[in-house]
Amino acid sequence: MKKRLVRAVLVGGLLAQLAGPAPAVAGPSSAGVGDPLTLAAFGVLIPYVTGGHTVALLEVASPVRGNPSLHLVFYDATCARGGSVGLPQTPNDIAFVDVGSVVPAGQNGLVAITAGGGPLTSPIHSRVYLFNTADGGSRVLEPIILDTAESPGGANTWSPLRTAATFFAPLQTAAVNTTLTLICPIATIQDASGTGAPQAFPTAQGFPAIAPAFPAAPTAGNLLLNVYDTNENFLRDRSINCGCLTELSVADISSVYGDPQSASQGTYTEILSESAFTGYREVFTVGSFMNRFFGRLNGGSQLSIGGALTIGVR
Repeated sequence: MKKRLVRAVLVGGLLAQLAGPAPAVAGPSSAGVGDPLTLAAFGVLIPYVTGGHTVALLEVASPVRGNPSLHLVFYDATCARGGSVGLPQTPNDIAFVDVGSVVPAGQNGLVAITAGGGPLTSPIHSRVYLFNTADGGSRVLEPIILDTAESPGGANTWSPLRTAATFFAPLQTAAVNTTLTLICPIATIQDASGTGAPQAFPTAQGFPAIAPAFPAAPTAGNLLLNVYDTNENFLRDRSINCGCLTELSVADISSVYGDPQSASQGTYTEILSESAFTGYREVFTVGSFMNRFFGRLNGGSQLSIGGALTIGVR
């Protein structure tokens, strides 16, 4: 596919990634490459949504050994720290938490799972189930794991956070819509100093670092989108704001997603960032719960997806 030149604002980030830290640190060449559904070590960060008719149910299991100090800390959609609850677990324990019983009504955000502020005692599995009480639809949100518990090839940290992603969207119409749920953590999750609250995973407590570090606050236009038609013709570039947890329609990004002249067969979009992020795409028939396709975005490094490198980047 033909590539436009990445904006100059991203070039410094690309060079910084080429000269990234040692593999033992969560550098751009290693961060995000582990399976987020494998056994999670150190800690977990997982999104939740409770607005409208949506009920969020958090599942946590300790299939290896117990986690007597397991603790949940809830952040809102701006990554502001809120309430917390203990969830001690014995070996092979599984527990469910109704997120709506812990957070204010209609709040969306992220849950940090630790052992009382320190790394997990033993590995866990987790996910969030979303149920729509109005139409009966359901979705599953996957965890962001700080490291894989089984890592014979070395650390696989902060999976599936990456610095780029791609997605296809059919032509946006009154009948068929595409929406995005984007997760862009900031320094309240972990900052460069690595110390103390309100951070969820301070490196001073033994949690693996993310590199590049999360920004102190959401930056305007922190995600760059390049939009193409299905014949590889460039259509638009746009910058959007992603602040911790952001939900939006592709129609909010550009009218080109609904332009039958430019994108009659749909669009292919690249998302590039200087900070690690992940997200989900949902394509659905308006008014129907039967035709809804929800899943995580395809991820990668901005080096690869932005066209600077094509092979050899993990």
